[in-house]
Amino acid sequence: MHHRLPRVLSILGLLVLSSALAFGSSVAYVATVSLSADTPNPGIQEIQIANDTGPSNGCNASYVVCDNVAIQDWMLTVDYTSGYYNGTGPSLASPYIAQWQSSADDILPTAALAFDLDLCGSNSVLSCASPTTTITEIDFSGVLGQSSFAIFDPTANGGAGGPGPTFFANPAFSMVFLPTSGFPADYYESQDASVGEANAVIPEPDFKLSLACMLAAAGWFRHRRPRVISRF
Repeated sequence: MHHRLPRVLSILGLLVLSSALAFGSSVAYVATVSLSADTPNPGIQEIQIANDTGPSNGCNASYVVCDNVAIQDWMLTVDYTSGYYNGTGPSLASPYIAQWQSSADDILPTAALAFDLDLCGSNSVLSCASPTTTITEIDFSGVLGQSSFAIFDPTANGGAGGPGPTFFANPAFSMVFLPTSGFPADYYESQDASVGEANAVIPEPDFKLSLACMLAAAGWFRHRRPRVISRF
């Protein structure tokens, strides 16, 4: 009889492990960093950080966060080369760094954060012979204002989709954006930032089910033991 117990517990252990692996690799996209030319005016390039959470920007198959979640404690670092800044034009720190100071600097779903840099002076991109400022790398990091939120469920609302299960996140994230568009063509590039699921989080119903199975197995063997022993 005793050799059966390890086998049963091993099978149950594999079930628990497979449940953990199944829920351990999810991500949720929460922000988009973009770079565009001639925006908002000719000769300007703009870095924009958009919050992709909430029903207005998210809660869909691509950007799954259905709650409005603020992006806080963020930092933006821009590496660039320029024949305009720190030369014939104004001074600008290199690299250029902007960061969160207080809740007044929260990036909300209702308004994107934008930073404008020179590109070709007063000329539009298409009439500029060469860029006066070239952005080579954009680093962005931040922390979500909450670590759990509802995510999109395509089966909700009778199949129309909507808020569904709760996502438990590691709220900190970071990304590196390397612009690749050629010049002088008009361009728009973007890259998404995501948060991962918190470590060692297994949805409670699945964990309780596994625990119940293990307890039931232990109880079954306690109940069976007198009957088995009586055969000897």
